[in-house]
Amino acid sequence: LPAPRRPCVPPLAPSAAQRFMGTPLAASAAAAVMEAAPALAGAGGHGTVIVCPGGNYEFLSCLEGYPVTEWLARHGLAAAVLRYRLLPSHGLDEALDDLEDAVTLLRRLRPGPVVAMGFSAGGHLVASLGARHEERRPGTPQPLDGQVLVYPGIDGQSWHPDKADEVCFFNRGAWSWPDKVLTLQARQEALLGGAGFAAPPTYLVTSTADDCIPRSETQPYVKALAAAGIPHVHLRKDFGDHGFALNGGWTTPCVKWLTRAVGMRAAPPLPP
Repeated sequence: LPAPRRPCVPPLAPSAAQRFMGTPLAASAAAAVMEAAPALAGAGGHGTVIVCPGGNYEFLSCLEGYPVTEWLARHGLAAAVLRYRLLPSHGLDEALDDLEDAVTLLRRLRPGPVVAMGFSAGGHLVASLGARHEERRPGTPQPLDGQVLVYPGIDGQSWHPDKADEVCFFNRGAWSWPDKVLTLQARQEALLGGAGFAAPPTYLVTSTADDCIPRSETQPYVKALAAAGIPHVHLRKDFGDHGFALNGGWTTPCVKWLTRAVGMRAAPPLPP
């Protein structure tokens, strides 16, 4: 799509901008933005979900951003959308810095567990945080208390110029391999269950009808979770093709998992 029409998360709300301005997640073209609705510091409940939309590390999918926070809000669960930095100007570690900063900020602002929910490329980002933490601080507790991975792009072969059958990047209309694309290969061995694998408790959703990410790309991660004894749930059935977002029926059991397995608690209902 032409650049002006490409999907993106809506602009930061004024109240949220005031609350988060001056933090590591500053609202500028060169930095990440965390968008909260309502403002998180005033939200009730116990625990917070950081939503990481997909978009091939080139844009952020609208369907995987605010609609997710609204779904969680209907169940009394606080959430925020993370607009992490993207290709071609920024690599994987910069996006991981954004996610790590968001976790740190939320632990200061709110009580309770911090969970990240990633869709597609956002799922790759969330899963990569555990591997990077193990690489830098081996054996220490994971930064996240839990993760939800929805059709995650765990195996990054399609992002490798030497292994992919075709260029899969829009790259601002050039249809070419963007700068810093090889950063997406970092810790690939760990993500596929090799040395350095690490993860928090995990809720994983994959679809038998997903033509973009087949079972072979996520199964090594599932096996690694089991081998490491990490608590996990893997829902796999025909939820639809890649990008089914909140459709297919996986959301109700996910809310139960967030409360029962991770320890999130819903805010009391507002008075009429």
